Amino acid sequence: MDVVKLKGYVSAIICILLLSYAIDFILEIGLTLIKALINSEDYIFYDPKDIPLLLCIPVAIFLEVVCICALLPFKPKTAPFLQKLMIPVTIYGVASFAIGFIISIIISFYPLGTDYYKCHSTSIISSGSSYAKSKEICRQRGSGGY
Repeated sequence: MDVVKLKGYVSAIICILLLSYAIDFILEIGLTLIKALINSEDYIFYDPKDIPLLLCIPVAIFLEVVCICALLPFKPKTAPFLQKLMIPVTIYGVASFAIGFIISIIISFYPLGTDYYKCHSTSIISSGSSYAKSKEICRQRGSGGY
């Protein structure tokens, strides 16, 4: 085995591991947010980027399948099929990102804008905001005032 093939295999394995972790992380955060919104919980942390990322998970799964197929010995047979799927997956990715952006704006106005108070925080790290049903919950959580 030459060095070029070895580098290809190692990079494909690293891509598979990173994509698997990213899919799991985004799915966990997105489903937690959706569950909190559906259950109308008292305290919600909302980041507008979560919804478009959640809708783009099928694209990440497709990319993971592409990386897996790069490791398989029958790569010449799977490559044309994956190339045919590339355009629909790209269209889906762009459409889901746009729809996710619109949904995140709608969520920001309703229910978060009408049913919750925005807890002010001074965090530089996160672009998300905390929302609570009452101002007292904001104070209890230590997210600042109202």
